[in-house]
Amino acid sequence: MKIVDITPYFHSKSGGIKRYLLEKSKYLKDKPLEHVMILPGKERRVYHINSTKVYQIPSFPIPMSGGYRFFSSFKEIREILSIEKPDIVELEGTYLPITALYSEEYRLVVFYHADVRTDASLMPLPERLRKKIVDLTITKKLSKADLILTPSKKQEEFLKSYGLENVLTVNLGVDTEVFNPSKRNPYINTFLGVREDTFKILYVGRLSPEKNIDLLLEVMSMLDTAFFHFILVGDGPLRKKVEKFAKSYPNITYLGYISEEEKLAELYASVEVFLTASCSETYGLSFLEAQACGCLLVAPDMDLETQPFKEFLVKDLRVESFYEALVKAVNCQNHHTRQTVSSYIREEFSWKVTFSKLLNIYNCILSGVQK
Repeated sequence: MKIVDITPYFHSKSGGIKRYLLEKSKYLKDKPLEHVMILPGKERRVYHINSTKVYQIPSFPIPMSGGYRFFSSFKEIREILSIEKPDIVELEGTYLPITALYSEEYRLVVFYHADVRTDASLMPLPERLRKKIVDLTITKKLSKADLILTPSKKQEEFLKSYGLENVLTVNLGVDTEVFNPSKRNPYINTFLGVREDTFKILYVGRLSPEKNIDLLLEVMSMLDTAFFHFILVGDGPLRKKVEKFAKSYPNITYLGYISEEEKLAELYASVEVFLTASCSETYGLSFLEAQACGCLLVAPDMDLETQPFKEFLVKDLRVESFYEALVKAVNCQNHHTRQTVSSYIREEFSWKVTFSKLLNIYNCILSGVQK
């Protein structure tokens, strides 16, 4: 079997899709199959990640995206596919041109990493036009794929409500060898310049409007500087705004983008709470990483598999609701709760389960078996 993954969401400061692909490459390196990735870049080159062959092809930068690029030519992608002759082509993202890449020569799979409803809601358009964009994306584009994968049952049910039948859920995982409570840094308070009894709250993610960064900053501004310290990690189009905001508050530290898993694990394991105001997650991979390290998750309740501890989730988007949930979480945080949260994530989520299920699905669609 030969698998080709195609995505524009892969660069030095990418998030969840990049993590999924890197873990996939790691898992497949010892398997009796071939794995290829096609990615955008500044120049044309071919290299390897593990045993994965990577084609980087010329692309253009997307303005105000925080470093993302998009393919300049789908003709070159089709030429690569003609050379590689894959059995499975998986598009990592909701908006790649499915019709332009569809072929009878392989099975075309789309991983629904982004929720079109959320993205459309951010567009400054009348509601009827936003709804039309959602309808067209699903009925005219996604419906043309041989199979659509979703990271959560919630997204699967949404797509099936449009009459799509070729939809399956594949939950993502977490590497608990990397992300676990033992990675705690005992010198974190010294590094931050805070007292030992200070509650540390962390956000890791993209700094962009769909993540409700403005609301997150508003919640931060309410925190008592004597008891709470907030740490932000990430990059994106709102970076300068976050940097300016952080300089205005003595209890906020902005660390920029961190790509190293070990450093992220150290941060997760050294704070009490992971906080996000985002409602746009289709899965929430960072939720898993944080909870695997023992963090309590305070976030909008999106009914996701990665939100198993409901008592700290927020039912509305009022600043006061987030503040109340934060106070409740820090009051419940102790060694026992850290171990309970971490153990649950370790037992229920793993990349091994994710990719073994994925390979089984690939085999089924290649053999014509309805999964």
